[in-house]
Amino acid sequence: MSAPSGPIFFKDSVAGLKPFAARDGYATEDELQRLVATHPELLRGDQIDPEDPRRWLLLGREVGIPGGAGQGDRWSIDHIFIDHGAIPTFVEVKRSSDARIRREVVGQLIEYAANAKRYWAEGHLKRLCRELLKQEPDAAVRALCGSDEAARDFWERADANLRSGNVRLIFVADRIPVELYEMALFLNEQMTHTEVLAIEIRPYAAPCGAEAFVPHVLNATLQAREVKSGSSGRRKWTEAEFFEDARRRLTPPGFDAVRKLFEFVAKTASGISWGTGAQRGSFNPKYTQMGDRSPISIFSDGTLNMNGFWMDAPYGQALKAAAQGLFGITANERNPEVVPLSTWMTRQEALQDVLMRLLDSA
Repeated sequence: MSAPSGPIFFKDSVAGLKPFAARDGYATEDELQRLVATHPELLRGDQIDPEDPRRWLLLGREVGIPGGAGQGDRWSIDHIFIDHGAIPTFVEVKRSSDARIRREVVGQLIEYAANAKRYWAEGHLKRLCRELLKQEPDAAVRALCGSDEAARDFWERADANLRSGNVRLIFVADRIPVELYEMALFLNEQMTHTEVLAIEIRPYAAPCGAEAFVPHVLNATLQAREVKSGSSGRRKWTEAEFFEDARRRLTPPGFDAVRKLFEFVAKTASGISWGTGAQRGSFNPKYTQMGDRSPISIFSDGTLNMNGFWMDAPYGQALKAAAQGLFGITANERNPEVVPLSTWMTRQEALQDVLMRLLDSA
């Protein structure tokens, strides 16, 4: 169930291997809360959905939840995030030393989500985002989604997802006790709309003062993803469905560019997996020499994701450098480098050359 407890070693170019020793949890709950709010990549969107890694936008901390119709806020949830699929995500953080983490926290988080579903008005999620950012959230949503088309009707979809219970509940702790793990595993594999996840973020420290954090989603099983896909609007795309959708969305030159890129990766990749997006399809070439992750993802609206942020070294750094060199896009440490069709199709041959160089170096 749990991730290994350490130590973790890093290699110093001068002194060789140095250990990070496992810390005894977090000094306060707020320390872990602030860590998650500042670095949402610790929620490991790539483990939650390997074919279309979840990307996060924080909507608020200590967000009020009403206790009933016409009532004021009775509780507060530690974090509200939303992902690029417009799925509201409720995050509750506890330290493993807190006795409530074993059972009480499950009912607590379900009650929060149920009351938010019932009593938050239309547009409440967008208002939370506006209040946090102190400005209209349109630019943040476009950056999260990667294109204007993917961001279209984002907040309407977010409200609809909340109303239908198509939400995500995440328990975060330095250690997830077995009782909480078993309940989260059961709920996640039984509930058809709501995703229930348990995430450990284990802290480590080195004598030099450096820190490390090892996040791990404990119960993101294939069985659970299949249960959700039939009812949440997400589905497993096929090649035929992808290109039918792309033909509908794109101009003939854009469609031809996507088709040409697919034919290239079909010849060079070890395999191709098809995405599960509710709004648009995607294909993800896999190269066994580079690991089990896709260096790029291509969507049926023509958007290209360069996945340098989650590829192992040295491939991740090479992809980030390529995003800068080919397209002038500064590397993102949290999310993929998102490249619109109009940008990458003019440099398609150079992009394919980058992939070939990566493959040759593997």
